[in-house]
Amino acid sequence: MTSAPEAGTPLPPGRAGSNRIVQYVLHYRWRYLGGLAALIVATVAALLPPFVVQRAVDDLGDGIAATSLARYALLIVLFAAIEGTLRYYSRMVVSGTSRIIEYRLRDDLARHLMSLDHNYYVHARTGDLMSRATNDLQAVRDVLGPSLVDMSRILVVGIAGITFMLLIDVRLTLIALIYLPVVIGLMSFFETNVETRFREVQEQLSLLTDRAQENVAGIRAVKAYAQEEAEIASFATANEVMRRRSMRLALYHSGLFPVMGALTGAGTLLVLWVGGHNVVQGNMSMGEFVAFNFILAVLANQLTAVGWVVAMAQLGTVAIRRVNEVLRTPPAVVDGPATTLPSPVRGEVEFVDVSVAFGGREVLRDINLRIPAGATVALVGGTGAGKTTLASLLVRLSDPSRGGVRLDGLDVREWPLDALRDAIAFVPQEAFLFSDSIRENISYGRPEAESAEYEAATRISRLSNDLKDLQDGLDTTIGERGVTLSGGQKQRAALARALLKQAPVLVLDDALSHVDTQTEEQILHSLREVMRGRTTILIAHRTSTLRDADLLAVIEDGTIVERGTHEQLLAAGGVYARIYREQLEAERRAQQQAALDLDGGGGT
Repeated sequence: MTSAPEAGTPLPPGRAGSNRIVQYVLHYRWRYLGGLAALIVATVAALLPPFVVQRAVDDLGDGIAATSLARYALLIVLFAAIEGTLRYYSRMVVSGTSRIIEYRLRDDLARHLMSLDHNYYVHARTGDLMSRATNDLQAVRDVLGPSLVDMSRILVVGIAGITFMLLIDVRLTLIALIYLPVVIGLMSFFETNVETRFREVQEQLSLLTDRAQENVAGIRAVKAYAQEEAEIASFATANEVMRRRSMRLALYHSGLFPVMGALTGAGTLLVLWVGGHNVVQGNMSMGEFVAFNFILAVLANQLTAVGWVVAMAQLGTVAIRRVNEVLRTPPAVVDGPATTLPSPVRGEVEFVDVSVAFGGREVLRDINLRIPAGATVALVGGTGAGKTTLASLLVRLSDPSRGGVRLDGLDVREWPLDALRDAIAFVPQEAFLFSDSIRENISYGRPEAESAEYEAATRISRLSNDLKDLQDGLDTTIGERGVTLSGGQKQRAALARALLKQAPVLVLDDALSHVDTQTEEQILHSLREVMRGRTTILIAHRTSTLRDADLLAVIEDGTIVERGTHEQLLAAGGVYARIYREQLEAERRAQQQAALDLDGGGGT
């Protein structure tokens, strides 16, 4: 028997088909064949006792010794033991294999989701992905396990049962199966409707999961704007749609059971009537009549379960399709082929004729920018100018539509992703923290760091002062997405994480926007030493953050319109000078207003 491979090991070579689930079924085919072979023998063993009963009943009419009855009884017990043992073995092997496949698919799905680029998640819904990774995978497991066993058993019982019935009486068999065309038509009708309804239920479940996830993640905003009742009402509406769709599915799901029961009951009644007449007229022995009805009862019992099996098969078919939709989505950003990389990484960055388009609209156009190793470059511009998009190209969150980005002279698309991202410490606009300790969050990119390095990173990011107020310091556990920390604390923790990584390239994308001006100045002062000899790309809306950069590049409408030092751009009197003056004026008005508020407060 094929043993289960370890988690995360690839499928054997030569099976690079598009349907990962089929690949796994083929990989474990000997398990399935062994389990189904045992099921066939068990099913045949279950259909043999009626023939023993036939002999016993016929012998009773002729007079039979007690020893013969005991022999017949032992045969029935033997067949029952064989059936029970093999059925248990079959279900254990097939269901166990389906759980292995579910486990492997969940592993594959998680790995594939990690390989997909940032743009995929811009359009994908979290709730939908969670639904596919849980409910759909469970449905796949069911159809490859219990449902497969039941479908196979029904098929074997049908073939063997009808064959045995034909051996007893052909005419009576045809009478017993007179309703079979109706059964086939009903199965086709229910099959189509169950598939449609299940797809509707899964889509609504995805929306419901997404709604719940958003409410939990955005609980601060919900409470801040007193929208609890509105969100509850919105969730209740979606939940009601889910209930209605589930009820429609249940209607079709369970509708085949009573119909099949009625049809098989009518067929059995007809067989009893015609078969009874055959026995009275001497055309059939009593033993044959009893055996025929025994087999018919087994067959009718299996046909009654057809509705459930058909429904489960359809649920599994839809689930397989939904899981494969994700697994077949190719990652837009893949590993580069280069095997010889710059060592050590110096950090020279160059954007060459870079253009980026999203949805047919160019957000960056013909960007050319060279950043010498160890230099600090600031990207300046209004909201939506394309600064973040440009910086994200360096770490390959996405790739340019035209042109290229180079690190130490090698196009980043040539770099293996792990090597490229190891060389860059990136602090995005939205600081994401995991539901873990502050220490685990800071060490995310470099878990082997020493205590002194933690202290240095938290000191530079000015997080050390906050840690003193926490009972467990660095080992304090924070909530999901760092919900127990303020916006500024989260940003400083993310900055400490980047500093601890000690990468040759540092990208700070508006990384101090939630930090007050005084703390920002302290952090920037401490950062100057860290940034010396390290290539740094700064993005910020406050020009005070950027004035000490070696070069400022002003981006407007997706293109670089100015470049130079702080003093040069002020002297040029262009876009940067206008932004600088506007910020100075805004700060002056804010200070005046603060002074007025203070005077007003003192007079009360």
